[in-house]
Amino acid sequence: MQFDELMEKGDQARKDRNYEEALDWYQKALKEDKRRSEAWNMKASTLGLLGRPDEAIEAFDKSLELDFNNEQTWFLKGMTLFAVDRFNEADSCFDKAVNSDPHNPVYWKYKGMVLSQLGHNHDALECLDNALELNPDDEAILVFRHTVVEAIEKEDN
Repeated sequence: MQFDELMEKGDQARKDRNYEEALDWYQKALKEDKRRSEAWNMKASTLGLLGRPDEAIEAFDKSLELDFNNEQTWFLKGMTLFAVDRFNEADSCFDKAVNSDPHNPVYWKYKGMVLSQLGHNHDALECLDNALELNPDDEAILVFRHTVVEAIEKEDN
């Protein structure tokens, strides 16, 4: 099978929530061409879904070796780090994503969330406001923004 066919098989297995099978297909695709960052990303995110964050982070790192400026990879790596409470590292990844694509409200939202976890609520609020400016209909941002405002009020009192 060709690389694209293997990736399609992996994508279908993933859609069907057969994550182990999807991982096998992505591994086979990487045997065909280990220089394709999209395969490393799919492997990494599938490992994350399987609860294997350390392996996922390694796969994201391999993807970034191939395409250092891929903001989606930085974002996905940040999400994986965020999920395992590695907030400083996640913040660095979200920084790279935001700097690469400052018009993506999702990147700003998660940058705000990680800054809040780090106790930088004023900076978090600024990021959330940027996210809202780009996507004013995202209720999740509004809810989280309210939480950050409450935290700031407690800090100021």
